[in-house]
Formats: sequence, structure tokens, C-alpha cells
Amino acid sequence: MPRKNKPVAVEISDAIDGVSEVKINKVVLGQIKESDDTITVIYPDNHTVKAPDFDAGVSMLIAEYNLHH
Repeated sequence: MPRKNKPVAVEISDAIDGVSEVKINKVVLGQIKESDDTITVIYPDNHTVKAPDFDAGVSMLIAEYNLHH
């Protein structure tokens, strides 16, 4: 029997020095750094990836979280 999808609250903290923190249930997924025209996603293990926009960066962090949890 398939499990039902539960709604999950994603928290995005206000940007401090252009860095926003993304959390689910008080678990930090990573950070998104906005500078000039680039968006950089910073994962908890400190590897970085460039994203086309902020929403794509959040999606990348959530995908990584879902893959490992």
C-alpha cells in the first residue's frame, strides 16, 4: 500500500550578507548564496553548485535531503 504524501514546511531564513538558510523541521538542508547575477547552493558537506535561480537552488537542496533521508 503506498504511503500518502504529507505536506512539509520548508523554512527559508532571511538573507544575511546574501546567504539564505533552508530548513525542514529544524534540520538545515544547506545555504543559498546570492551574489550579483549568480546563485550558489552550499550543501552541508560544504560542496557547492551553481543554480539558475533561487527556486531551483531550493529544489536542489530538497532533492538532496530526500535522497539521503
